[in-house]
Amino acid sequence: MRGQFSSKVRVAATVVVAATLFSCTAVAVADDPGAHKSKVDKSIVATQQDLDETTVALTNAASALTKTDTAVAGARVTLTKKQGALTTSLNYQKGVASQLTAARAAENKSQTVLTANATAQTKTRVLVGGVARASYMAGGLGKLELTLELLTSNKNVTDEMSLADIVMRQQNGVLNELGSQQATEKAANSRLTAARIRVGMLKVAADNAVTAATTARNNAKAAQTRLTNLQTTQRKQTSALAVQKTAELKTLKAEKAESARLLKVLQARAVARAKAAHRSALTASAASPRFLPVNDSHFLASPGPVSSITSGFGWRMHPILHIMMLHAGVDFPFPCGTPVYAAAAGLVVEATGGGPGGNHVVIDHGYVHGVNLATEYEHLSRFVVHGGHVAKGQLIAYSGTTGRSTGCHLHFATLENGRYVNPLRWIG
Repeated sequence: MRGQFSSKVRVAATVVVAATLFSCTAVAVADDPGAHKSKVDKSIVATQQDLDETTVALTNAASALTKTDTAVAGARVTLTKKQGALTTSLNYQKGVASQLTAARAAENKSQTVLTANATAQTKTRVLVGGVARASYMAGGLGKLELTLELLTSNKNVTDEMSLADIVMRQQNGVLNELGSQQATEKAANSRLTAARIRVGMLKVAADNAVTAATTARNNAKAAQTRLTNLQTTQRKQTSALAVQKTAELKTLKAEKAESARLLKVLQARAVARAKAAHRSALTASAASPRFLPVNDSHFLASPGPVSSITSGFGWRMHPILHIMMLHAGVDFPFPCGTPVYAAAAGLVVEATGGGPGGNHVVIDHGYVHGVNLATEYEHLSRFVVHGGHVAKGQLIAYSGTTGRSTGCHLHFATLENGRYVNPLRWIG
């Protein structure tokens, strides 16, 4: 039972609960965390109660599949993140590569400008040298020298002045060109230095981008492999759960057959008791309807405190099989080996093992309040009685977890005319 589950069964039940809750609330997110937790806690308790009469094999199969389903969902999220990281890394790598190409182009352009400028400067310096030689050979072109030359020369003054002007203009132009070329060289050197620094930095960034992209690619590949493996496991576990569901449904069918058999046994006993009443006054007295005072609603002694019942009587949706099932009794959280006593005096109809209820005892209490009343005690570990008459409060067996059970507990049922009814009608 809920209070007595082994740790393995508790984990299995909790995981099954998670599966049930996940399927219903995977998309919605509670606005109030506290209210959501309270709802989950209640669902966990309810689902554990629903699993009280389920085979451990089915619970384990559902638990394994639920864990894998959760892992698959997580793996999908991880894969999406890793693939996103890979895309980001590849885009960054592409961007850095583009910038590096542009930086190298700028570096090459600056180098080309410098080379061309150096060639131009060489030519300009040759021109500067030629002008200087011409000036030297002419004896200089200063005003004093030119004046003396003009005063002592027989040449045409106008021609001499024109020649001097031309030479001065040519010299100034060549010098200006050289200065411009030197300024261009300085600027080109600055651009080349900046380009080379940027190229160096981008090379480091490009190497880092390659490393990041490689890591991201490996991570995405690992995430994909994990998801694929989990999906393979998921398919296998789905098949295994289907097998267990089939077995469980077969067991439920057997349980119905057992209920029908018990009904016939109790009805046959009632008929036999009625016939025997004609032959034996004592038997007739025992078999005739016993009507207790109306205010006596506790003919049966409860196996344990009613407040401790962990799973009540009634129809419920099975969280794994997804079918409506009748929990035909109430469960008391008895640890294995707890003494079980007869709820009232009567005759032991059977004390046997096998079937969904495992080891169980059925006691016929005769006619009470106009109905043939019987009690049933299931999942017992061992018997103390095997037949005959028992008194109210007599030790009849010890609790256990045999049959279709997920943990130690006592399943207590009442039957009126061979049909299961809520025990609370008889035990308060």
